[in-house]
Amino acid sequence: MSNYQSIRHVIITPSRDEEKYLPKLIESISKQSLLPEKWIIVNHNSTDSSSEILQDAKSQYDWIDFVNVEDNCIRKRGSQIASLVNKGILELDSEWDYISKIDADMVLPNDYFENIFSKFTSNKKLGIASGSCYLLERGRKIVEKVSSDHTRGGLKTYRKLCYNQIGGISEVDGWDGIDNILAQMNGWETLSYLEIEVLHQRRTGSSMGLNRGCFEAGKFSHTMRYHPLFILARSIHRMPRKPFLFGGISMFIGYIYGLIIRQPAIPNSDAISFLRKKQLTRLFSFGFKK
Repeated sequence: MSNYQSIRHVIITPSRDEEKYLPKLIESISKQSLLPEKWIIVNHNSTDSSSEILQDAKSQYDWIDFVNVEDNCIRKRGSQIASLVNKGILELDSEWDYISKIDADMVLPNDYFENIFSKFTSNKKLGIASGSCYLLERGRKIVEKVSSDHTRGGLKTYRKLCYNQIGGISEVDGWDGIDNILAQMNGWETLSYLEIEVLHQRRTGSSMGLNRGCFEAGKFSHTMRYHPLFILARSIHRMPRKPFLFGGISMFIGYIYGLIIRQPAIPNSDAISFLRKKQLTRLFSFGFKK
């Protein structure tokens, strides 16, 4: 652990009406074997007791601070989350070597950041890293699986050089996939470590309902111009998980909806080409393995 004590690490957490989840997140970060230099929680239009929870945390820990953002925006995923993270970054008043974006509904094991930084230290090409998420439902542990090179949007840690080279966090839908692509295009590795487990207190995308979350994921996929064959395969792969069948259907409908309304693509044609090539490679590799 002593090798990591000199690391300057900051955390940003966007939050909206998360009184149910914030206390456990705060407790888990306060117990980290490696504490951050600063943790900024961006409290967006909360009408519950979030402000009181955050004020109490700030009074207990001098490395915790929060900023209230009040506007007329309804709760959304995608670009809104990226914008809130960037607002939090603007509040930082010190230099950093690594920055993490941690969602309000996570519960980290005490050695989470110690394990993450061990990965960065041992791999100089690692630009973005995350642990893996699991759920506890009816006493069962359910892993939320992603590909090994896709870092989780709610658990990202960026190396500063990589962060700077990709231009920071893009305020567009699908930002948490775009950053992986841009990092890989710049020669960095982006890795999600299955063995570094984090408790996710609710299913990904469920804050607005699971079907709606799947629909939005499909729209984001169209923004990033996923290959049609890949989104079809992904939608089918989604069907056995809750909400059974309908989640995959909603995802594909979201993609088609984006096509119908002519949803603008991310403003990087090279990134789209890079992504589609990777997707086709994965599809054909999977098919030949079968």
